[in-house]
Amino acid sequence: MNPKIKITIQFIFSHLSAYILVSIPYFQLIMKDYYEGENAVFPLFLITANDGAAWSRAMTWLFPTLIIQAILMVSFLLVIWDWFCTQTFGKQMFVLVWMRTVLGGFAAISPSVGSLEGMVFLIPEVSISIHLYVIFEIFLQSLVQVGIFLTLVNRGKPNAKVG
Repeated sequence: MNPKIKITIQFIFSHLSAYILVSIPYFQLIMKDYYEGENAVFPLFLITANDGAAWSRAMTWLFPTLIIQAILMVSFLLVIWDWFCTQTFGKQMFVLVWMRTVLGGFAAISPSVGSLEGMVFLIPEVSISIHLYVIFEIFLQSLVQVGIFLTLVNRGKPNAKVG
């Protein structure tokens, strides 16, 4: 199999796995009250389960959208792949977590929950604590995804650099 296709498949798998392993429990344990109930904030500007037809349509597109996200992220990684492979495990972990958490979340060029612009432009009901909860979720997702991805990529390779 072409190595770039294999890396892409591994990245997509790790991205989807991280979403399932982190975001679903995180929603149930931490974020649910912000989406549902009388004090919910997200229905003021997001589609939520409260709107059945729109929610159904959003859920239909969720996994295809996650796959596209993964392809866009791994396309950058493939550009720097030769350099990336020469780095220690710690540096690889840092680069990927930074890419997802900081560039894909906190520094995203859109006013979204968990981004710097979102902290400036979103409605006041989206408090700083909500932003921090979301960026922490992105960070956890990043750690899980990167752990899965690097395990798959480095599996069977002798003398993986650590540090």
